[in-house]
Amino acid sequence: MSGSREQALVNTQVGTYGTEGEQLDWSYYDTILVAAATLTHRLFTNPLGSAGKALDETNLTLAGQIPQGQLLDVRAIKVFYTGSTVKATANVLPLYTLLARTVISIKLANKETMGQWTLQELLGAATLVPLTPTAAGDNIPIIQPRYHGIFPLNKKLILAALTPFEVTLTHSVAPDASLANDRIKVSLAGILTRVS
Repeated sequence: MSGSREQALVNTQVGTYGTEGEQLDWSYYDTILVAAATLTHRLFTNPLGSAGKALDETNLTLAGQIPQGQLLDVRAIKVFYTGSTVKATANVLPLYTLLARTVISIKLANKETMGQWTLQELLGAATLVPLTPTAAGDNIPIIQPRYHGIFPLNKKLILAALTPFEVTLTHSVAPDASLANDRIKVSLAGILTRVS
């Protein structure tokens, strides 16, 4: 009886630090500020602490590379949009235009583009129609998209340690000035394997 109890105690103390590494649910993310004059943004180029990047803006510690001793199996892309000011109803259409006319691309060193999606697709915003009542009291609903901000990948994207990668966000149409300084965060989410 005491032998099994001792083994149970040993079992509860094993696993936190392993010799074979560990696997975690993980996201590496980066943030850009919307600017009417900037049509292309390169994400993950300024690591944490560089160019004033704080932890809420990025958690990647190397520019455009997964750190040594890590491998990220990207299984989903997450997109977050945060306004910098209170918006008026007139700002809804410019926001919808930005979502529909902005593309995110992922490239790996020495490879063709690994994926391209509009923000509209990544956010699950299939229908983007602003509505103004034609008569007082009109309340006719329109089709509502399943807006979720998580885009699962059918095939995982592998980001190995020290392999350069690039994520670009490209606006086909210059963002409206009412959206200036809004934040768009892109997160590469999946399973991180790292040396303990």
